[in-house]
This record gives sequence, C-alpha cells and structure tokens, in this order.
Amino acid sequence: MSYKVLSLKLRPQQFGGVIGQSHITRTLQNAIELDRVAHGYIFSGPRGVGKTTTARILAKVLNCQDPVKNNPCRVCTNCIEITQGSNLDVQELDGASNRGIDEMRDLREVVKYPPNRAKYRIYIIDEVHMLT
Repeated sequence: MSYKVLSLKLRPQQFGGVIGQSHITRTLQNAIELDRVAHGYIFSGPRGVGKTTTARILAKVLNCQDPVKNNPCRVCTNCIEITQGSNLDVQELDGASNRGIDEMRDLREVVKYPPNRAKYRIYIIDEVHMLT
C-alpha cells in the first residue's frame, strides 16, 4: 500500500472543488470556453489558498481529451497522468530547490520543444519567488 500525503489525496480535481476562489475559477473557465487562454498565469496569495491546485486543474483541463463543461474529464490518459504526476507535457518544478542559473538555462532550453502527446506543454513553477 502506497502512502499519499493528505494534501495530495484530498486535492480537488475540478474547478468546482476549489473553495473560496470562484471568481478565479470562473474567469479561467470563461477563458477556456472562449479559447482565449493566455500563454502564462501568475497565481499569488497566502499559503493554502489553492494556487498550485488551480494551476494543476488548469493544466489538466487544457490537455484533457474530452473536457466536461470546462472541467477535466478525469478519465482520459492525460488527466490520469497529470494527476499521478507522470505526464511529460506537464511539469511541476519547485522554485525553491531549482533556483540556480543553470537550472533556469536548462528550463529555457527545453521549453522550445513541442508537446509529446498533449495539446500544450505546461510548466508549473511552485515557489517562483525564490528564483534568482
């Protein structure tokens, strides 16, 4: 039996599950519906408000093969892989650990390649304020 951290186990998988951020989730869903998604988003706020969760849901719905009402279907290959953290097109980086110049040069080198199987290649940089 594999152990999973409680915050990851109970992390919402759709925009409706993100509590207290309906104005943000509604805005993102409208952008997806109108096909006016920006090339980058900055989610800011105090600890525990759902920044990384919202970014992961956004990445999931953008790469979902069959989105349901601007939410991820949670059953396609991309949704399952993104939830498990094994999708090659959605990478989550820790800015506090990978904060050096060499890591940023490596990131700049790999962002120019197109996605493998998904529609978009997405990089979620957590703790981005820690970068040099």
